[in-house]
Order: sequence, then C-alpha cells, then structure tokens
Amino acid sequence: MREELINKYLNDIDNLGFDKTLTLTSKQTAQVLNVSVRTLENWRKDNNINLPFKNVGKSYIYTKRDVAEFLAKE
Repeated sequence: MREELINKYLNDIDNLGFDKTLTLTSKQTAQVLNVSVRTLENWRKDNNINLPFKNVGKSYIYTKRDVAEFLAKE
C-alpha cells in the first residue's frame, strides 16, 4: 500500500510539470509541498523534518522519490 501511495505522489509531481527531471530545486519542492521556500529552509536548518537533500554549491536539491516518500508519511 505504501509503495502505491509513493507512486501516486510521484505521478502527481510529474503532473505538476516536473516529469522530465529526477531532482527538484528548493522552489520546486516548496511548490510540491505547498509551503514557502522560507519554511523549507527553516525545516532544513532546524532538522524538523526527515526530507533528505543534497547541497550543490549554494543550492539544495531533492529527489522526486524522497519528496514522494515524505508525502506518503504525512
């Protein structure tokens, strides 16, 4: 059941126009999660959520799979 939910969220993310990429920027991730970029930044700084990210230079990226798994836990 959980895998089905993850796949549903992956499909939802693709339907938002992110079907040609495997990773999302902070702005894109905030859009998918329906939060502000500032909220996402605060979550990263405070370790309030378990959403893996990678630091690339001054930017942060998230895999679509990680975002879908995070949504499935909610």
